[in-house]
Amino acid sequence: MAAIYSGIHLKLKNPRTPWPDKLKLARFAWISTQCLLPNKEQVLFDWTSHALSGFYNKKVEVPMEVVEGLWTYLDDILHSQKLHHLQSEGKTISLRLTVPQMINERILECSTGLTSVSLHAVLSCCHGILTSPVLSVTYTANYELLVELIARLSGLASSQLREQISDEPLSLKVFEVLLLVLSIYLPVQKQQANSNRVFSQVTANILQPLFLLRHLLNTRVWTEKDNVKIRQNLSKEIRSKVDAVLQSALFISDHLQSYKEEVLPSENKASAKKSHAGKGVLGPVSMILSKLCVQADNDEEETALFYAVKTNSLSLLFKFALDSFCSGGDNKQVCFHLMTKLIIALGFTDELDIKETFSASNWGLALLTLENLLNTCLASNIYNVATDRIQHGEVQFKYYRKLARLLFNNAQMGIPAWYRCLRSLLTLNHHILEPDLDELLSTGWVDADNMEQRVRKAREALVSAVLQTYAKLRQMPKLIEELLNVVCRPAADELRPALLPQTIQKTLSQCLLDSPPSQNLAICWLILKRLQSYLLPHMQEQTEDLALKMFSVSSLLYAVLFSFKTLDNSTTMPIVKQTQNLMGDMLKIVEDLLRHFEENLVTECPWRQKILEVTLLLTYIWVEVDTLFQIHCIKYTSLAASESGVTISLVERALTLENMDCQVISPVGKLLQKLLSLHKLKILLLKSSTVSSDEDIADVLQKTAQFIIDRQDLSVMLNTDQIWDLQLCSVNTNTYMAAHWFFMISNLPLIVPYLEQNNISDLADFMLKSLLQSLHATGNNLENTGISVSSISRQLLEGPILCELPEMLSAMVKCIIKAFFGLLDSSHVKLISPSFFKSSAEVSNGVEDGEVFMTSSLMRLKAIGQEILDSVKTGSSIPLSETQVDGLLQLLTVTRMLNRCTVFSEDYSELFLSLYTLTVCVKFDESMEPLLAIRFLSELFRAMASLLVVTNSQTILKAVHGSNLLEVAVTSLFSRSAKGLFKSVNDSTWLSFLDSFKDFIQSLIQLIIERRSSACLNLEKFTSFMVESNIAVRGLSVDAVGQSKGDLYSLQLHLVILSTLCIEMIANQGKKKHFDETLTCLLEKATSLMEPDIQAVLMGKGSGLLRQSFSVEVVTVMIRSELASASQLFQSGSEDHRQEIISRMSFYQSFCQQILKELYPSPRPMDFLISSIRYLSAFYTAAERTKAADLGELHVKILQSVHALLSGTWMSLSEVKELEGPVKELFNQLVANCSQEQFHLLLLMLREGLVVSKVEGGLHTEVLSTVTLTKLLACCQFPEHCSKAFWHITPQIISTLIFLIKESSKMRCLARVLTVPTLEALTVLLRQGGAHLSNPHHVIMVLGALQFVPLDSHSLEDYHAAFEAIHEALFAVIICYPRVMLKASSIFLNCFYRLVSSVMHEGRQRGESDRASEKDRESLLKCARLVERMYNHIADSAETFSGLSLFMVAQYVSELQRVTLQPEIKAHLTEGIYCILDCCVEREIIFLNTTLQKGVKEVFNELYNSYTHYHKSQRHGEEKYTI
Repeated sequence: MAAIYSGIHLKLKNPRTPWPDKLKLARFAWISTQCLLPNKEQVLFDWTSHALSGFYNKKVEVPMEVVEGLWTYLDDILHSQKLHHLQSEGKTISLRLTVPQMINERILECSTGLTSVSLHAVLSCCHGILTSPVLSVTYTANYELLVELIARLSGLASSQLREQISDEPLSLKVFEVLLLVLSIYLPVQKQQANSNRVFSQVTANILQPLFLLRHLLNTRVWTEKDNVKIRQNLSKEIRSKVDAVLQSALFISDHLQSYKEEVLPSENKASAKKSHAGKGVLGPVSMILSKLCVQADNDEEETALFYAVKTNSLSLLFKFALDSFCSGGDNKQVCFHLMTKLIIALGFTDELDIKETFSASNWGLALLTLENLLNTCLASNIYNVATDRIQHGEVQFKYYRKLARLLFNNAQMGIPAWYRCLRSLLTLNHHILEPDLDELLSTGWVDADNMEQRVRKAREALVSAVLQTYAKLRQMPKLIEELLNVVCRPAADELRPALLPQTIQKTLSQCLLDSPPSQNLAICWLILKRLQSYLLPHMQEQTEDLALKMFSVSSLLYAVLFSFKTLDNSTTMPIVKQTQNLMGDMLKIVEDLLRHFEENLVTECPWRQKILEVTLLLTYIWVEVDTLFQIHCIKYTSLAASESGVTISLVERALTLENMDCQVISPVGKLLQKLLSLHKLKILLLKSSTVSSDEDIADVLQKTAQFIIDRQDLSVMLNTDQIWDLQLCSVNTNTYMAAHWFFMISNLPLIVPYLEQNNISDLADFMLKSLLQSLHATGNNLENTGISVSSISRQLLEGPILCELPEMLSAMVKCIIKAFFGLLDSSHVKLISPSFFKSSAEVSNGVEDGEVFMTSSLMRLKAIGQEILDSVKTGSSIPLSETQVDGLLQLLTVTRMLNRCTVFSEDYSELFLSLYTLTVCVKFDESMEPLLAIRFLSELFRAMASLLVVTNSQTILKAVHGSNLLEVAVTSLFSRSAKGLFKSVNDSTWLSFLDSFKDFIQSLIQLIIERRSSACLNLEKFTSFMVESNIAVRGLSVDAVGQSKGDLYSLQLHLVILSTLCIEMIANQGKKKHFDETLTCLLEKATSLMEPDIQAVLMGKGSGLLRQSFSVEVVTVMIRSELASASQLFQSGSEDHRQEIISRMSFYQSFCQQILKELYPSPRPMDFLISSIRYLSAFYTAAERTKAADLGELHVKILQSVHALLSGTWMSLSEVKELEGPVKELFNQLVANCSQEQFHLLLLMLREGLVVSKVEGGLHTEVLSTVTLTKLLACCQFPEHCSKAFWHITPQIISTLIFLIKESSKMRCLARVLTVPTLEALTVLLRQGGAHLSNPHHVIMVLGALQFVPLDSHSLEDYHAAFEAIHEALFAVIICYPRVMLKASSIFLNCFYRLVSSVMHEGRQRGESDRASEKDRESLLKCARLVERMYNHIADSAETFSGLSLFMVAQYVSELQRVTLQPEIKAHLTEGIYCILDCCVEREIIFLNTTLQKGVKEVFNELYNSYTHYHKSQRHGEEKYTI
């Protein structure tokens, strides 16, 4: 055989052998051990490469399928285990150079679309070669070949990325191989001895392909069809490698002299040339830019793409240069001149003019790049004003001035980056923009008309920066003067935007608050003089442009005067005098304007409207500011004091202007008049002496308040969701209502006392309509952003102000009641309860003499209640359509917003009775969807339940007996059920309805019991009613056998009512002996009613799984009811009740057996599991009380069942945690009186479950179950003998749990589901065992185990769970074991440092694409708060950590130096480390300053300075007042 196989080599070389046979022979030869060839592997390698090269060189003809097979064969060889073993044994196998050359050529073919073979096979071959240390030398030893491979792979990846529209997904193999090649290339590039060769190769071959690839990766819109690995990992890693390759090739120290030679001015080149001596690269910047500035062939799309690549690359190149040449603060001038070259490459000339070839569509990209370059320059501190002026003749300043002129000469006011570029220049040096300040204010503020949001934000940020800069320079008057010049000069467009939007207004206010009073007064003088000298003298021209300018200047004065600090008693006298002079001049202007109107000097209507606004605004400013100065400063002498009633006179004159002959007053004017009226009202309240008598005061106040609310405005319901930004200048027809409503509601406590009842009702009616309109418009969602009528109404309804205005709140409730009945047919409502439409006086007139002791309002409520009860008995009803139900649901939504605690008791009771009427007296239209009717009833029951839980609810039972309310509500529901309302209901809707109905019943029964008056009588009456109704319901269930489940819901309703009644009676036992006896009797009646009903459900007459948990809950209530009754009878000492106290024990026993069967064999709903565990707890109590014979067996069965349940493979960790509460209650019941045998069995269960081999065998759910049981048992109250035994073996349990943590942490998939719960169990043992665990070794072992808990989970949810578990374990140690901490402080701090470093790593700032979700950010914030909390506790235990505080600080600042934290995370960590710094003495601070490394020391100094400034001073201030 060997001889036969040895001839394979000849057959492979024989040209007559068919190529398919050759390929088969070659495959066989590789895998066969019987084929004997000298150096077989090398021969087969050579044959394959020779065959492929012969085909591609066209020397031999090979079929395409064979060529494909040859590539696949080569791929199989390269990835075979056989080749790997041969290489590991040291056998040398070489690869011909032609193979990588062919691979490069095939990749080039694929990138151009000329695919001849499988791309995957070629790339796999390339991957196999590069991953082999021996074969990869073929590439690494040939630098040019490797560069060519990168260029072609980059081109291939780019071509795939550019095909965004194509349905073909990206090839994962392409990007994996590209990343591999870049990773191999990077060390090869660094090992090259000739850096000039590297520079030439990179710029010539791979510079543009790599930049194109990087741009496409950055800008690609990733979709779901894209491979997740490419999107999340590979794209980032490839970009990182590309950056490293380009930076290490283009910007190394060897080339610095070449860069200096090229970019520095001629006078600085001499020294550089001498030292260079002919070495290096000639013109490196030109070479780089020449490759980036390649023009596409008349293809607009290609041209745009290449320009985008170029612009993105320029800012990246500048960053590389800064990192390489300017890291130590040197060569800043070189970097600046390099930046100028890069800016010119954007398409500008050397003098920063636009080239003829520059396309206007490129401005967006060019400005973005310019912004990045300027910001990078700013961050690197390249521009130093003094150095530039003294050493370099202001070369940088002059260049930035040219750049500013370029921006202003080619203003792009529709591009946000244009504003940001100006802002960057302003930050560099405000003198750069100061010569063009007027142009900046014009284009960037006053005349900017682009309202697109991104543009607006950028513009407002620029203007805010200008204001802040000039405020810091104390040159605000100069800026405002320039602003006034711009505002007052002729405008290109009369319709200028508002001068002071909200953002600019806030910034201006803050700047004025920080400015000296003298400068603020100077600004006011400038504005007044502009009004006096420029605007007022030209009033006769009556042009609209002039009126708009006057309003802009006046609004500026309004913003200034209402922003800076008011005068007070500490203000110096010169400032007070200047202010008085200012107010005097302003008063002259106001009076002059008023005179113009009073003498009819202003006639043209459009002009008159704007001048009227100016007059009203200036009047309001003067009276408001003058009053404030008088109140706060006794040195201020107002003209109002010298001339009697000047303020009131001005207000009256301004308010009478509306009666002049003109068009309707503008929205701004109307609002200003109302503001003036409010001021008048305040003045009248402060100075009542101005009016002759109290009657006159009351009359004037009432008229003023009525004018402010303006009933005519309230009658017009416009769009209530229109947003207003709180700025006076933005008030118009659309926003006026929001502004007016905001102004009224803000001053409601001042206005309401002087309004008549009809006015208050109008306000309430408007508020209700606005809320309903908002609900209708937004689909029952009232969450609006900003200020709108509906949002203001909602805030008022839910806030505390309305509670302090009882008349307004009462009017609101009455409006809601009126709206409820307004949606119904009034004739039907009157038939049901005519007293709803009568006043209290009308009802009380017809009352008999025996009832005159009641108030008229209570008489009316009793009449309404009785009429409702009578109408239900007679069968009267109110028809409801679907439209009416929708409207009523919206009203119910508003009703739930009411603050019910402060409503008048009469209104409260009437509202409840209105809802009750809708519940029991309506008849739904037959065409209505049953689900809508059921939802309506659910909302009604939910609303009534919420009304019954507040203090005022007692009044309801004065009007109607509680038992009557219960009986009628239940009768109504039974009637609806009998008519088939619930036939088609689904499970979730039915459960929701039952919950709301149960809440109503429960709240009403609670109210009956709490009121105490006739509680027994009401409960007995209702129980008797349920006995009677039970007969009918049981008959229904018997008749309905075989029918649909909808016919049997009355049975379930009956059980809900009875179980709720029993629960409330059980909860209220033990108050009075007589009351307890009554409750015991009623509990027995209710239980006897429930037994046949629940048995009917269990026999299959109910609704299947829908009521599975419900049935268990009902039987649990039955047991607890019997236990409560038996307990009462036992305490009474009755001999008849000392033997068998539970009468239905056999039924409960069989039910328990059924639960134990169904509890764990298969997945069950969580509500069923919880109710079943609670039932077992109740049943075990009953078994103990009856001293059942099989109690021990029951104990074992329950333990085994619960353990099996928690061990179920279908149980998730969250479900196990949800069961912990009920299981803990059950275990407390089981172990309270357990015997030694039972306790021994329990310990055996723990021992069998805590086995590490089960973790390795995949049975981690069994281990988790035992861990959970251990944790719960540690919290239980054992008998004394069991407690001693449990804590005696606890050290062994701790050792086992620690071993479990170590083993489970090795498998990442178990970290969340087993490692963390085990650590939680350990923590509980430590906390509960503080008095029992005396050996510190066990605590130290736990601290050691914390090191194994992983904190590098991919999910932040898992990370937070592990973090919190470690923190709680540390917290338990530091709180419960202070003595152990004396020995284990260093281990403790090592564990805590893991938490600190991990939260700093996870809480670092990230890019937009990598930003965490809101939920993840909240998890990180919780972790940061826990770290802060632990720092506080460590500081409180300073004596334990004596001498270790400085090491904690050193660790913190070392970690902080590596990352940039999110601000909210940093705030919590900083507060925590401040507490540690409190413990550091001065010598430790000196030691840190001495020993820390340079970068870390800077971080520490910054931290310590902020600590000294903010924290230490505050702490010392507090200590001053501490005894």
